[in-house]
Formats: sequence, structure tokens, C-alpha cells
Amino acid sequence: MPVKLLANVVRISARVERNRRAVERAARRMPKPVPWDWAEPRIMPLLSGPSFDGPGESLVRLTSTLGPTIEFGLDLGTVFLVVDEIVAERWERSADQLLECGLRNLRQRAERLTPADVTTGVMSGRRVRMLDRRPRWASSILLDLPTLTRLFGDHDQFLAAPRTDCLLSMPADTPTRAFAEIAVGLEDQWSSLWLDPFLLESGELLWEGSLADEDDDD
Repeated sequence: MPVKLLANVVRISARVERNRRAVERAARRMPKPVPWDWAEPRIMPLLSGPSFDGPGESLVRLTSTLGPTIEFGLDLGTVFLVVDEIVAERWERSADQLLECGLRNLRQRAERLTPADVTTGVMSGRRVRMLDRRPRWASSILLDLPTLTRLFGDHDQFLAAPRTDCLLSMPADTPTRAFAEIAVGLEDQWSSLWLDPFLLESGELLWEGSLADEDDDD
């Protein structure tokens, strides 16, 4: 096995193990069963990455008005524990009610962020702006347009969500291929969302995944 590939395998395995241990530690601190009053301020809407439900497990998911599928996570500080249908039924909460609660929490937490928290830099010779690693729910900001434009501006721009904790912005005149290469470079083999890019144009946020469907219908 090539040394570089072996190093990637070791790095990914270590990350998986760290995440597993973090989930176990967080789960031990949770009340059991988790009451709604405890969960309510911790519910966050998360863009769904590629995943399949385990045996006997059915996660709560819905299609956002933006287009991508979303799920819900309990923010436990270092990790998210996703909400399944059995737990939601015990809470007597529908997916729409979880979304309402999650968006409210998202907006409240995002109030602590300012445009100064958005890092500006250069990648592959092109100007980028991004939230990276912090906050853990950075990509979820796409679900609330007022928060997005407050932090990144309301001018036309490309946006990408390579990971749950990463949100990337580049000028709208960036060549599509260059934007895609930079976005893919920020993906992580363990936690990539693998979503089509987004476009903020004339104050409206569009998801390329939805635009592709519209083109196919023509």
C-alpha cells in the first residue's frame, strides 16, 4: 500500500475512533430517557450527508425549502446525536415541529457570530471566505437566509458546505471548476456532506441540486 494512502487510512481510522469515544462520553452525560425540556434547547437542524439507517433505526428527516434533506441533532458540545423517529414520537414532536425548534436555536446561536468570524484567505490562488471547524453547525447557516447574508453579505456568490462544520463562499464570477476543486479539497472522507454547490443571486439562495432537476424537466 502506498505510504500516502496508508497515512490517510490511519488518519481516518483515528478520527473515527475519536468520534466514537466522544459520542460515548456525551451519551453517558445525557439523562435517560432524554426529556423534551432537556432536548429542546439543544436541537439543531443539520444538512444530511450520505448515510443509511441502521437495523431498527429510522432517523427523522425532511426536505428543506432550500432543497437538501435535513436531519436533527442534539448538540452535546463536541458531537451531535441524531434524532430518530422513536425518540421524536416519545417527545410527541413531528418533523416540522423539530424544524421550527431547530431553526429557532440556530438563529439564537448565530447571533453570537459576526462577519469578523468569517475567515478570509486564498486557496489555489483564489479569494475565499469561510467558517471552518467553528461553529460545529456552520453549514446549517444555509438554512437561514438572514443569518447567511448578515455574515457573508448579500452580494452574488457561490457557497458550498463541504462538511457540517464548514461553510465556504467565493465570488460569483469564480470559474465553476475552480470553485468545485476548492470545495472538494475541504471535504473530509469521514464527514463530507457531498452536496451540490449553492448560489446566492439577487438576494435568493439557490441549490444546484434543485436547479439540475428543473433543467432535466425541460
